[in-house]
Amino acid sequence: MKSAVSRVVAAVSVVVALGASAACSSDGGGGDARKDAKPRASAGPSKLEKAALTSGDVKGYDVEEPDESASSAAAPPAAKPSPAECGPLAAMLDVRAAGQTSTAGKTNTAGKTKDHVRRVLTATDDKDFTTTRVGLSSYAGSDAEQTMADLRAAARSKKCAAFRIGEQRYIGVRPLPTQGKADKGDEAVSYKIAHRKGEYVMRESVTVVRTGATLAVFDASNLYDPEGVQSDKDAEKDGTDGIGTPTADQDPKVAPEIVTAQLDKI
Repeated sequence: MKSAVSRVVAAVSVVVALGASAACSSDGGGGDARKDAKPRASAGPSKLEKAALTSGDVKGYDVEEPDESASSAAAPPAAKPSPAECGPLAAMLDVRAAGQTSTAGKTNTAGKTKDHVRRVLTATDDKDFTTTRVGLSSYAGSDAEQTMADLRAAARSKKCAAFRIGEQRYIGVRPLPTQGKADKGDEAVSYKIAHRKGEYVMRESVTVVRTGATLAVFDASNLYDPEGVQSDKDAEKDGTDGIGTPTADQDPKVAPEIVTAQLDKI
């Protein structure tokens, strides 16, 4: 079990791949038609792709594009939340699936994203077991503001301290301070949330910053494993090194330098 615990659960999410295509038209009729035909311009990187973090942007962190094939396993369950107003809290854990969570029978405004991209950051320090996902989403009109309002209300609601979406139960929800996190944006919402992953508990600290019609989602997570914590204690008694399992009081935190680096690029 020790070796299993040493893995840090890196919540995975999907990266929007923007394909490039070029086509030359020809009617096969005459030289003039071929002469006038022009190839379509290739679709270059989107504004969000250009703004996404890359290796070297944040000192002490590796930046990777998440594995698309594993993204479905990380997505929140596509079912109605109970209570209904708590849906936005789980939806932000995976921006791609945000619109799949409905509130009172209506699709969340989070489902109205026009474009989205995400990255996964892991610390180069092997003693840091926190994994941070960073997602960028652009919205139309006032949808970004409404999404933030819904998220803020859910984070503050006592009804959402624990809630369900399908068979998945979310626990330990409470708002977190946002001082300084929206200095480079228009507004911010922060909260903590946890859920079971088999015999373990996945703990997440989430900060969402709105800049105009763009939302930047920062989701720091780690895995609490009571058995791993006990193994570390036993190792310490034996005078050996444990595997460094996060303890019950070591909630993950979104590193300020990650927030700053990302907002500087938006």
